[in-house]
Amino acid sequence: MYEVHHSHSSSTVAIDNTPLQDTTVQWDQRQQKRAEKEVAKMLIDIHVLEAQKNKNSRFRHLCRQLEPLVKLLVMYSPAVDMMVQFDPSPSALVWGSLKAILNIMQNSIRISHFVSPAIARMADIFSVSSRYASMFCEDVRVTNAMADVYREVSQFLLRVEALLTTSSISIFLKSFLHPVDVKFEDSLQKINRGYLSFQEEVTLAHRQNLENHMEQQKTANIAVLGALCNGDHNMDFDSGNRKWPCSVPLSKEAYHSAASKTLQSILAWIGWFDFQEPLRRTSTIRASGTGTWVIERPEFRHWLTNHEQGSFSRILWIHGPPGVGKSVLCGTVIEYLQDRQAKSEGEEPTVAYFYCDSSFTTKRTPFDICKTLILQLQSQCQEPLPALQTAYRNAALHSRSHISDADDVFSLFRRVTAQLKSSYIVVDGLDECTDIPNVIRWLLDATSSICSLRLIMISRDTLEIRKALTESPSLDLTADSMKPDINIYLSRAVLSLPCDTQQMKEHVLDVVSRKADGMFLFAVLSLQTLQQANSIDDTLEMVESTPRGVYNMYRMILEKLSTESCRRRSLAHKALGVISTSTRPLTWPELKTALSWDTSQQVFRPTKAPFKEVILAILCPLIEYRAETDTFRLVHLSLYEYLFNEPKQHQTYHEEAHFSFNANDIQAELADMSLAQMANDHFSRSINVDGDQYPFALYATKYWCHHLSLSPHDPKRYRKYSAFTANPDRRSTWILRWLLSEDMSFPLQQIVKLQRLVQDWLGKAITNIDSVDSLCDIQRALFRLDELPQPIPGLRMISNFERLVCVRDLAREFTLAGKLDEGVRMFEDALDRAGTKDGSIGLGSCWLLNSLGILYDQQGKTALAKETQQRALVCQQQSLDPGDVDIVLTLNELGRLARHLGHHEEAESLHRNALAILENRFKDTDLHITWTKSALGRSLLKQGRPSEALLLHQQVLRVEVERLGKDHPHTLWTMSDIVRCFRDLSRLDCAINMQQEIVDRSDLVLGSKNPDKLWAMNSLGLLFDMAGNATMAMSVQESAYKDQVEILGENHPHCVWTRDILQKLQDK
Repeated sequence: MYEVHHSHSSSTVAIDNTPLQDTTVQWDQRQQKRAEKEVAKMLIDIHVLEAQKNKNSRFRHLCRQLEPLVKLLVMYSPAVDMMVQFDPSPSALVWGSLKAILNIMQNSIRISHFVSPAIARMADIFSVSSRYASMFCEDVRVTNAMADVYREVSQFLLRVEALLTTSSISIFLKSFLHPVDVKFEDSLQKINRGYLSFQEEVTLAHRQNLENHMEQQKTANIAVLGALCNGDHNMDFDSGNRKWPCSVPLSKEAYHSAASKTLQSILAWIGWFDFQEPLRRTSTIRASGTGTWVIERPEFRHWLTNHEQGSFSRILWIHGPPGVGKSVLCGTVIEYLQDRQAKSEGEEPTVAYFYCDSSFTTKRTPFDICKTLILQLQSQCQEPLPALQTAYRNAALHSRSHISDADDVFSLFRRVTAQLKSSYIVVDGLDECTDIPNVIRWLLDATSSICSLRLIMISRDTLEIRKALTESPSLDLTADSMKPDINIYLSRAVLSLPCDTQQMKEHVLDVVSRKADGMFLFAVLSLQTLQQANSIDDTLEMVESTPRGVYNMYRMILEKLSTESCRRRSLAHKALGVISTSTRPLTWPELKTALSWDTSQQVFRPTKAPFKEVILAILCPLIEYRAETDTFRLVHLSLYEYLFNEPKQHQTYHEEAHFSFNANDIQAELADMSLAQMANDHFSRSINVDGDQYPFALYATKYWCHHLSLSPHDPKRYRKYSAFTANPDRRSTWILRWLLSEDMSFPLQQIVKLQRLVQDWLGKAITNIDSVDSLCDIQRALFRLDELPQPIPGLRMISNFERLVCVRDLAREFTLAGKLDEGVRMFEDALDRAGTKDGSIGLGSCWLLNSLGILYDQQGKTALAKETQQRALVCQQQSLDPGDVDIVLTLNELGRLARHLGHHEEAESLHRNALAILENRFKDTDLHITWTKSALGRSLLKQGRPSEALLLHQQVLRVEVERLGKDHPHTLWTMSDIVRCFRDLSRLDCAINMQQEIVDRSDLVLGSKNPDKLWAMNSLGLLFDMAGNATMAMSVQESAYKDQVEILGENHPHCVWTRDILQKLQDK
């Protein structure tokens, strides 16, 4: 390391600049304290030297006297330059000499303005660093980073001291060649880089300490609870340096410990993450004192204080154009509400917020908004909320380790807010959501049903949102309302500009304020651009040439980028394209790996990866880097819109400036690198992947299908896809890795959607694609679940209910593909592998018996299916409680088979027994209950009791529409059940109308030639025939038959059935 030595008598400083031999060696506290003292002494002595220099130096006194004159002459020198050039004369020689002297004088004057701010800056760095150093003195990385900062500061101070001890004449003479203070720029840059690195290490250390503290807290709580349960009432449990006394009554202590443990489990189930990051991000660019005007607006005060009964009076819509500063203003509102809550000691409502983010696919869906709000509301409560306790227990019974759609999060949100005294909800960026109508609908429904809930929504003023919120009070963010805030921000931001003249900073403030015209984003971009100025003249030129409007600002920045070298320009183009089209903000390791992609060789080249500092430098201010998460993103959504959705008249400019972006080409490149990562031999066979070894692994796993589906078809890309998918094990490994990393319910259905995306992409060049391989891949992934350790750290679990839902879908798909026998054979082989020598099956493999029962039934082997399900039931009853969900699933399957065998009373009894068990454990909206009611309704219909069946199916339909949506396939199946009830009740008009709705929705959701849609048309034709409309019946059946023959073949059972119906209609 290094040591600092100081002598008061000589006013000189010496430092041992021996390089650090081992940066992993911790800098002990003794060295730290000694260095702090020495640096502090150096700062004091240099401050004294500077004061003496200012007081005693006649040269500096002269410079101060001449400074106003020099500034005046420099300011008007461009005008004199033009006059001299217009009329050359001996005055040109005089003016040129005078100007040279002016530049030298100006360089000399800059010295006096340089030292004091530099010393102040060093003092600030030293003060902050020393405080952090004492807080994290045991962290090796922090202390080493601090040592680097001290070393650079010491070296800088030595150079400043040398400057102060140099005679003024020497400084003046040196100014002939270049400004003296320019020599210090390298030192200042090193200090700034070192200080930034030090701050990042402090942030990481702080986060690590928090994680350690939470873990210690959890361990201590568990220890206390365990000791109390064992009867040890009077002992202390040491958790770090904290003592946990147990002298309070046992019941109270045990209650609080158990509550703490339950709360931690609930938060982990919801999925704890740093939801405050967006608020911190906007706070970093918001100047203090801005945005307070909105708190005083009548619209906001009325929303905050009114007690009217109408739901719309408790809603406030704040809207404004893109870039006006809505998100920054949202931060002001949130912090104001949080301050009220903190000062009231719990009397004020609980505050929760969400920032929608178009660059992050998991921060813009209704589910993610609802889940995050629930997480925040619970995290502010000391005890678990009853609604969440119930939901958590239900999820545990279903083996769901994470909250999902199956937990009915929207209904859960209403129950949570209803159990709180009152709540404030703030949602920013509503226009960036994926499903705006549904988000608005459930937020409005919650506000109307919960009188203690108040809601603020912030967005652009779009027609879709305005129609939905037409009755809500609103607040328009105009340019005039935002301009005072922008001026406050600019007045502080200009202080950091490299120019040191107050007059120039005032000029910048005036010009940028006028050109911003109330657009906060424009002001931010302008100031960040001016930070790159090289001189006062450069600053003046840049500020005057700054155009009006955000799009024109983007154009100017790209135009400047086009003047960079070919290599840097190419790097900027590639980085900007990747950041723009990625489905979420990329971490630096991910982005670094993506930028190392060699397009010509189609391989990753680590040596080609750029330095982070280079990316930050060339793309400033178009990107935003967050050190806390180490992620890169576009500075604003409007930049994406400018790059990819701009008017055609600007495209020619982009091509000339070498910054023309084609979304398809970028998607193709991301698809290529994702496929290359997926095809890696070691990676493609691993479930748990080392993120350090494969930084692009997680991203490629989740999004390769997405990027491939959006890329143009290319023979080389198809060969790369084929190389990855040629091996069945690779395909099933990807599926398994994907579904275990997803928090959604029924992730296997999402896998099917991804496979269809790829099949659609393949269909651009390949016809008659056989989807059986895709179905078999899903089966292999299901089989491999049993081979994994349970539970898997960091990965979700797949319940048997989810598996069987998928198996039912697989049975239908295998049947339509004519490959049902192949699917049965795969399950029979898997069951043989799972069995023991005596043929018995373990509990973990019972789901295979359930699945085979479903497939046998689909084959028409109903008796064999019943025997298989009974075998599964015997195995389950030996190991599980009578009310276990898996037993209920098997009872329902047996009831369904009894119905197929014509044993309708037995079927009814089985389904009612299953329903009684489920209703005692779950809410009516649980999917197990809806499925059981559907099965019971079909049994009742078979017994000639359509009125009772109709009542059950209508109950199911209401739940499915609310939870799954009106266009979900399960919802359409329930509507078909209702149609059959209407038919048996002779309500043919109702039956025809609903069946026509099923056909129309199937056409939109499934496609015009989907087999299920065509089968729905067959049913519609039968209803028309029953109603006596033979013409319509013939027309519908002929249309269905034509498409069935095209996609299934004329010998398919569906086609044979339709042909027979057409013949009967013709015979009539």
